[in-house]
Amino acid sequence: MGRTTLWGTQPHLSRLYWLSKPELYKIYPDYAKGTISGKQYYWKTKVKKGELPMPPKPEQEPTPVQGKLYKTWEVSAFNTETQEFVTTTNHGYNYAPDPSELAEVFEPAVQAKITPTRKKRVESLGRQILVFGDSQIGYHRLYDQDGVESLMPTHSEEALSILTQINARERPDEIVNLSDTVDFAEMSRFDPASDSFHRTLGPALQRAHNLYAQLRADNPDANITEVDSNHTARVQKRVMSRMPEMYGLTLPGEDYPVMSYYRLANLAPLDINFISGYGAAEYVYGEDYETPPIIFKHGTTTASSPGSTVRKESGMNPTTHVIRGHGHSFEHIAQTTRKGDTLHYMQLGTTCATNGAVPSYHSSMDDRGQPVHHQENWQQQLLMIGDYEGQYQFDIIDIIKGIANYRGTRYDGNK
Repeated sequence: MGRTTLWGTQPHLSRLYWLSKPELYKIYPDYAKGTISGKQYYWKTKVKKGELPMPPKPEQEPTPVQGKLYKTWEVSAFNTETQEFVTTTNHGYNYAPDPSELAEVFEPAVQAKITPTRKKRVESLGRQILVFGDSQIGYHRLYDQDGVESLMPTHSEEALSILTQINARERPDEIVNLSDTVDFAEMSRFDPASDSFHRTLGPALQRAHNLYAQLRADNPDANITEVDSNHTARVQKRVMSRMPEMYGLTLPGEDYPVMSYYRLANLAPLDINFISGYGAAEYVYGEDYETPPIIFKHGTTTASSPGSTVRKESGMNPTTHVIRGHGHSFEHIAQTTRKGDTLHYMQLGTTCATNGAVPSYHSSMDDRGQPVHHQENWQQQLLMIGDYEGQYQFDIIDIIKGIANYRGTRYDGNK
C-alpha cells in the first residue's frame, strides 16, 4: 500500500489548512518535513485567493500546540458603573516553535528511501537526454501574525514533480542538471532583505537529495550529471572567506570535501557525476560522433537584450552546440556551418518559483518578512534531446501553471 498523497482532497485539505506542522508531521510520517510545508503553503494560498472554498475543521482536531508563558503583568482600569478601579492580571505567551521541534527540521541530508516506479519504460528510437536546471531549492522560514511557522519554497514543487514524472515514464539514458540546484541564499554576498533564511539550509539540502534519489530510483541505469554553478560555489567561497582551515577537509572513510555542495547534499550514494569548477566546468556529450558535440554548462554571464546571451555563446563556440542555464529565461538560436551541420545554442528556463520567492534583482520582502508577489519574466521548462547517432532533436517542454504536455501525455505537477 502506497503512502497517502497530499492532494487537495478531503480529509487532507482540512488537515493542511487547519493543523500545525508538528501535527502534520505525525499524521504523514512518510513525507519529508519540507514537502509537507510546501504542500501546506500551496493549498493555503489556493484557499486565501478564493480558488478553493474554506475547508471545514477536521472532525478530530489534535490538541493545539500551546504557547509558553513568558511574563505576567497587572492592568488597572476605572469602572464608571461601580466607581472603583478594577485590576486584571494579563499573561504573555510565546507561540514560537519550541527549539526541540526546530532541531527535528534541521537534520543533515540523509539517504532517502524511495520506492521506484513499476511502470514500463516508453520505447523510443535513439537515446534520450533529459535536461533541467536552476531549481534554486530553498525555503523562507515565515511566521504569521499569530506566530505560526511555515516554510515557503523558493523552488517550484510543481516543476520538480513534472521532472520526476517524465523521468519515470521516459527513463532517458542521460539526465543533465545545469545546476543552481540549491539556492544557498543563506550564503549570498548580497545584504539580506529579511531574516527569512533562518535555519533553512538543512531542509534545502535534504530536498535536493530527495530529488536526486527519486530520479535515481525511477531510472537506475541513467547517467546523471550536474555541472558546477555560481550558487553551488557559494559554499567554497564562504569557507575561504570565513574558515579557510576547513577547505578541502574530508571525513574519515570519505574522499570528497565535507564543506561542499556535493557532500552536504549527500549525493555520492546516488552515483551523481558532479563536475566541479564553476566558470570552466562543462559536460561534453557526443565526442565519439563525427558530428559536433553538445556542451552543457551553467553559464557565467547573461546579456541585457533578448537573445543576446546565446548569440554571444555562438560566437565563443562556433563548432559545438551549447545548452546552458543561469538566465532563467528561454533563448534559442541556430546556425548552419559551411559543412552543413546545424548548431543550436540554447539558454534553458528554470524549475524554480517565478512569483518573487527567489531572491533576485526584482524581488523584495515586506515589513513583516513576507516575500512580495512579483511575476518574474522567467519560463519554467525542461528539455528533452533525442540523440540519433549524433543528429539531435531538441524538444522544449514548457510548464504552465504546474501543467506540462509531452508526447501525448499530460503531466500535472499540482497533485
